[in-house]
Amino acid sequence: MRTIRRQLTWKLFLAFSLPLILGGIAVFFSTRAALLEEFDTALRTRALAIVTATEQKGDRVDVDVPESFIRESDEEDAPGFFQMWHTDGAAIKSSALAPASVMPSRFGTLNRPRFWNSTLPSRSAGRVIGFKFTPGISKKEPPSSAPRDIILVVASDRHELDETLATLAFALLGCGTALLALTVFLVPRLLHRELAPLDALAEQASHINADSLAMRFPTSSLPGELTPISVRLNDLLARLEQSFERERRFSADLAHELRTPIAELRTLAEVALKWPETREPTTDRETLAIAVQMQGVVTHLLALLRSEHEQLPIVTEPVRLAPLIESVWGPFNERAAGKQLKFSQNVPDRAEIQTDPVLFRSILTNLVDNAVDYTPSGGTVRVGIETGETQFTLQVTNTCGDLTPQDVSHFFERFWRKDGSRSNPEHSGLGLSLVKAFCERLGFQLEARLVDSSTISITVTGPISNQVTEAT
Repeated sequence: MRTIRRQLTWKLFLAFSLPLILGGIAVFFSTRAALLEEFDTALRTRALAIVTATEQKGDRVDVDVPESFIRESDEEDAPGFFQMWHTDGAAIKSSALAPASVMPSRFGTLNRPRFWNSTLPSRSAGRVIGFKFTPGISKKEPPSSAPRDIILVVASDRHELDETLATLAFALLGCGTALLALTVFLVPRLLHRELAPLDALAEQASHINADSLAMRFPTSSLPGELTPISVRLNDLLARLEQSFERERRFSADLAHELRTPIAELRTLAEVALKWPETREPTTDRETLAIAVQMQGVVTHLLALLRSEHEQLPIVTEPVRLAPLIESVWGPFNERAAGKQLKFSQNVPDRAEIQTDPVLFRSILTNLVDNAVDYTPSGGTVRVGIETGETQFTLQVTNTCGDLTPQDVSHFFERFWRKDGSRSNPEHSGLGLSLVKAFCERLGFQLEARLVDSSTISITVTGPISNQVTEAT
């Protein structure tokens, strides 16, 4: 399995090993070049000494170089030799250990001599310098002919140089191998140590389940690179905790909401089966009312679900607001009269918006339904709409009882009602949740606020013309 730790291990190993290897090679070859240059300088110095000791006396070339000068030790087979030729190939002089060889085909000048490697007569590796020069003319004898060029070859054993280079190579190789082995040993352990907070984070995350969403990851003790991850995970856990809590509350509320009508249906069915002769006509009406109530809960829940998944069809068209409010208020007129509610509206006759008429009517209907149901007897319900060049504002205001700002913050939650006993079977507690879902679907802003201690206002604000035209 590909892991960050494994990738970091190989990449760090390569990051250490490549510079180490390249640095070792660079050190070896730079040192080799320096030692070889020093060796060549010493070899050239010997050759120049021979040149200085060479004179042309008439047609003869005299080389006054003692044998011990070229010898590098007192041993018989001391490596090192020199040889001289005329340019026509005629041998002039050579040291005792010089091989019987022909004149080399490659040589330089006195200022720019040639160097090359060769095998000495002792079968050891040697270094050779070769160049052409013109010897000095002896002043003791008059010259009998013009100066002639001479080719000089001087060789020296490079055994010590090769041993030094071999020792250097072995030392660099040994040190490099030891450092690479140390790198292989240390890198995984250092990574294990430095990535321990990440492992701890993963271990802690592995124990998270639906029952431990309240747990939070530490942020102060983590490295700087992991702190943002921990913060984001904590935010995610907070959202998940809220979502799970909403779902738990939703399930409990739904069970509570359906328990009473289901119990009533069961009671009616048991009574009808046990005493069929006493069955009253009101039983069927009660059964129908309970079924309608349960159907309303299910219908509202399905509408919320479709809205959350953006599956509600939206088709915009012009909607005149004044006739719409009159038609929406009509079904509530009798209920409002029974509670002696005062209704007023403030809507311009020509006010018109471009939106989905079905969803907007549902928004308005649920707001008015909520206002009529929760306004105390003798209270007031007001509906007002203002339109500007680009925005409209719908405001439904009604008299309220003992509401608090904390109560208002729960207005759009599913199944929430201030009456905890849920004694009113006509309310499912989903009306304002539908209003919120439909407003979000249409891109409207929704707000509930207490105007004063006895008045509540719910405001819907949105564009005059909705740009949403899809029908899904």
